[in-house]
Amino acid sequence: MPDLKALVAGVRGGRTRVSLLMASGAEQPAFDLTFSRQLTELLRRGIPDAGRQASVSALRDKLRHTISGQDVVSTEHDGDHLSVQGLWLAHNPCHARGGRPGPGALGVEDLKAALETVGPAVAWPQPWSLTELDRLRHDIQTIKKSGTGIGPIALLHQAVHVVDGLRVCLATQSFLTSWAGNKLTTQRLRRALPALPADVYALVPDTTGTALLTDLLELLVLRAPRYGDSHTVFLTKFVAALGADAGLDLSASEVTAWADACGARIELNDAQDDLARGMAAQRLRLVISLHATVADDWPESLSLWLLDGGTVCERAEVACAPTQAAIEAKLGEAVRWGRSHARLRQAPLKHVDVAAPTALILRWRPEETDFGVRLGVNHDVVVRWSMRLDPPAHLWWINDHARAGLEKMNACTTGAPVDWLAEDDASQPQALAERLRDGRYTRAVAFAQRPAHLGQLMELLLAYVPVVLWPDPNHHLSPKEQSLLDLFWDHLPAHLAEAYRRRWQGGCAAPSDRLADLRSVWHDLEWLDFCSWFDSHDAVHRSAS
Repeated sequence: MPDLKALVAGVRGGRTRVSLLMASGAEQPAFDLTFSRQLTELLRRGIPDAGRQASVSALRDKLRHTISGQDVVSTEHDGDHLSVQGLWLAHNPCHARGGRPGPGALGVEDLKAALETVGPAVAWPQPWSLTELDRLRHDIQTIKKSGTGIGPIALLHQAVHVVDGLRVCLATQSFLTSWAGNKLTTQRLRRALPALPADVYALVPDTTGTALLTDLLELLVLRAPRYGDSHTVFLTKFVAALGADAGLDLSASEVTAWADACGARIELNDAQDDLARGMAAQRLRLVISLHATVADDWPESLSLWLLDGGTVCERAEVACAPTQAAIEAKLGEAVRWGRSHARLRQAPLKHVDVAAPTALILRWRPEETDFGVRLGVNHDVVVRWSMRLDPPAHLWWINDHARAGLEKMNACTTGAPVDWLAEDDASQPQALAERLRDGRYTRAVAFAQRPAHLGQLMELLLAYVPVVLWPDPNHHLSPKEQSLLDLFWDHLPAHLAEAYRRRWQGGCAAPSDRLADLRSVWHDLEWLDFCSWFDSHDAVHRSAS
């Protein structure tokens, strides 16, 4: 720490300025260079609305939200009353030039590298506009033809590609701001992000608002892999998903005009076809419930519902012997029943929800049910807690509480909305119950290692949190494996079902394949909406008829 007395009484008579940022408090340990890594990432990404330069205080406030286990500390002394500018640590990449949108961190990084290849003869585009990018492209092409560039011709080609990509990003951002307007939200932007390779997912920033839109567009154009010769495949998927989620008309003239301007008309058509198929696959959902169980053992009947667009359209009750073999045989009949009704409705049946009591959740994998082919091969199977269908009187509040938890999870903009419980938490169920009653844990809850008494904990957790995740027995999730949830959260639980499929088929190369080591009980808004159908006493009785 600087000696303030020495600063005030020094040779400059106190006209000294010092700004200091520290990784931890006095006598407090710091871990794994977390401070250095997070600070580096923040300096590269920038801070929205922080001005042209990033101050120590602005960086401190951001770092305190991302670093846990150590206190980020700052101190400032300004004794120079003649100074015209505050102390700052770095230029802010998020600063907008002249009130216009500027490039994001990836755009700045790529364009700087491109201009270093070209040489000092070309200037940074200012203001950030399509006209300036067109000027820059022309200057680079001129230098290519004259052979006066610093780098080899291949790097000059790459420089032109970077400028073209940034032009697509800026044109797309202007289009989306005009077309989607007030329907653009941080959560909607994140939901629209298409499935990407894990190394590209790792670059998804934790920015929000306009800065996030800029960052995602640059990620999709400058970092996402190409399909053949096209660099707009992921971009058009993003725009189509964003428009569909906002309820906008994808056939509007401004959409096709944007696609034509980006040279992506066919890619847009392909994206709309993929979107239509995906929406058709989400239309129908088969629910198979084992809630008629006695003493947490196998039930003597299965309850079936087919949902079309979230509305119950068909239901049935299937009697069976109370054994696992009998239940799994009837599960195959239930799928056949659902598929027969799906054909009548001319829609595919992709999603199967299996609602089971706690004891069966912990020892049974319904997606592995074999009726000639495993259930999970052709269906996305999601495990639900059957107690939510018709809670007993003392648990009347659990579905409303889960809705509140999902709202908090949806508001999370940095990483996965998951609270990781340690071994100490698992070994003290009474203390955990108290924290749950106090509202300490309302988001998703996960274990890095399967607790010894998971059954006792699960009955407790399922009443309070909407999502619970835990690893297979004898498997411990490393910090790197835990970070997979940050990468793929917006695509769960579907990615879990896909990971199980790839594991059966021998896949283990992709990072997302490690998700197959996780089990989950998942309750989303769609499931809670279905559970609300049982709020009527008549509906409960009709389900058994």
